[in-house]
Amino acid sequence: MSIADGRASVGFGVIGAGSMVAELAVLPALDVSDRAHLVGMCSLGGSSSGRWDDRALPSYDDVIEHPDVEVVYVPLPNAMHGEWVARAAAAGKHVLCEKPLARDAAEARAMAETCEQAGVMLAEAWMTPFDPRWRATFGLVDDGLIGDVTRIEARFTFTIGADRADNYRWSSALGGGALLDVGIYCLGGPVRLWGSDPQTIDATRVAAPSGVDARSDARLTWPGGRTALITCSFVDAEQQLLRVIGERGTLQLDDVAHTGGVAATAIRHTAVDGTERIITVEGGDPYRAMIDAFAASVRGDAVWPRPVEDSARMLALLDRIRQAAA
Repeated sequence: MSIADGRASVGFGVIGAGSMVAELAVLPALDVSDRAHLVGMCSLGGSSSGRWDDRALPSYDDVIEHPDVEVVYVPLPNAMHGEWVARAAAAGKHVLCEKPLARDAAEARAMAETCEQAGVMLAEAWMTPFDPRWRATFGLVDDGLIGDVTRIEARFTFTIGADRADNYRWSSALGGGALLDVGIYCLGGPVRLWGSDPQTIDATRVAAPSGVDARSDARLTWPGGRTALITCSFVDAEQQLLRVIGERGTLQLDDVAHTGGVAATAIRHTAVDGTERIITVEGGDPYRAMIDAFAASVRGDAVWPRPVEDSARMLALLDRIRQAAA
């Protein structure tokens, strides 16, 4: 067990451990964290790597009830979040729940109330604000490098092929749809700068046969003509883009603009005269930073930076976009 600042690291349990985000990002981050460690995990669908089989438990309930598990990480399909967050809270466990926290704002607030009554912490596992490049980009904005920001363009698109028809993201019953899945990434920047209550929303959607949105596009405006253009899609070529346009220039993130990582080090800065330069920052693992931050908040060493109400407000904004598209 790792030790940080003389205090024992926080024991995590993972349910739905066979999910892509758990296997590729969260479990590896727990392996290298000096503030948290994996106690037990369960994947009812099986694990593709077998890397953590020595800590496999028979059921989700076994993970939640394990005496050494202090935090339960929930990466299950969106429609299952509410049930398993409530079960973890009833067992006295803090919960880090994968984004989106819930299917809508009302469900998120109900989950928050359940955890508050149980005396446990609840947080949404949206790792982007912990990515060093993303943080550096908005630090440059805060410092006034590009002046007053007037427009943000954000895209998060990828293709779920015909061979993945059983993917929960296509299921209305399981809380699927492109906007709910990746909208938080595209809206993270505008909401950080301008808040979660735009004046106007124009939106369109392309519906999948199941009824969920295969693609959503939206134009949002805030006071002063500040505008955000976003695209979320399961049917377009893979692309992550963040372009922040100000009165004195533009900052742009390409490649893994929203998911970041150790190789995400370049910020493209374009001045109003067209001069371009690359600002280089040190990359890092946003999942490890997120887990370390949550572990620190559990130990009382720090305050979790994004209250659950912020997650509920983001979901309320997604609700408004869906209504506008409808």
